[in-house]
Amino acid sequence: MSVRSHPVQPLPAPARRASSRLRGAFGGSGVVWLLAPPLVFLFLLLFVPVIYLIFEASKESGFSRAFEDTVFTDSIPRTFVLAAIVTAFAMLLGTIYALAMAVAPRWIAVVMLVALITLFWTSLLVRTYGWMILYFPRGPLFDALNAVGLRDRPLDIYQTNFASYPAMVHVMLPFVVLPVYASLLQLDPLQVRAARVLGAKPFLILRSVVLPQLRAGMLAAGVLVFIMSLGFYVTPEMLGSPTGSMVAGVIGGKFNLPGQTSVAAAMSVLLVLVIVIFYAIADRVFGVSKHWGRS
Repeated sequence: MSVRSHPVQPLPAPARRASSRLRGAFGGSGVVWLLAPPLVFLFLLLFVPVIYLIFEASKESGFSRAFEDTVFTDSIPRTFVLAAIVTAFAMLLGTIYALAMAVAPRWIAVVMLVALITLFWTSLLVRTYGWMILYFPRGPLFDALNAVGLRDRPLDIYQTNFASYPAMVHVMLPFVVLPVYASLLQLDPLQVRAARVLGAKPFLILRSVVLPQLRAGMLAAGVLVFIMSLGFYVTPEMLGSPTGSMVAGVIGGKFNLPGQTSVAAAMSVLLVLVIVIFYAIADRVFGVSKHWGRS
């Protein structure tokens, strides 16, 4: 069962006349004027930096030196594993959170939404520091485990790559909940009632009626979280292992070293290229671009 789609209705006659007058006021070039600000924005803040990176990467054999850098090549599989695991857990927990918001009483749903928005608005650096304090060898997590008799030695989680996973899921959760919840709001309640009347159990309704119609929001959220995780810098760099950096951490370290600008630029270009290829494949296989507007 697919998500409902509404046919695009033609503009009524008054709206068409108003649109015609608007185009006439701009001398027939109103669309060009409307497109100018976003096109200038994209050119200055996206294309110019990418072109500059490619120019820098072409200097001093940047690309060949990047491929010869074992620290960089070793970070690639770690980064993909991180992105895949974070995406999987964020999708699972985010979908459960969105479903809970949909079935909860109104006041509880409002509290859950406010908590989610507060999490979304809180500084990433503040949240990462919070996880850092939690992971300290004798921090709050150790105190809680020690109080219930589960741990009597200091924790050794901080500055390990495992520490990045829960923190990254925590950071990415809103990017899953909001698209999935938006898809839930488009769900036709009559279909759920019909399934109940026909004797379907809650799990069967969830699997056969609800989840298929969340596909658009889940696909959009999954692709977004995976792409963001590939290039995430702050949380893995502050919580993860100093000797097992992710791709973004390696690039950041190279930019801070003298004579390594071309190598860092080449690594950046390669990361952007991988993200573009991944999105193109996801769009080809799942039709992600068709779902962005529905989620």
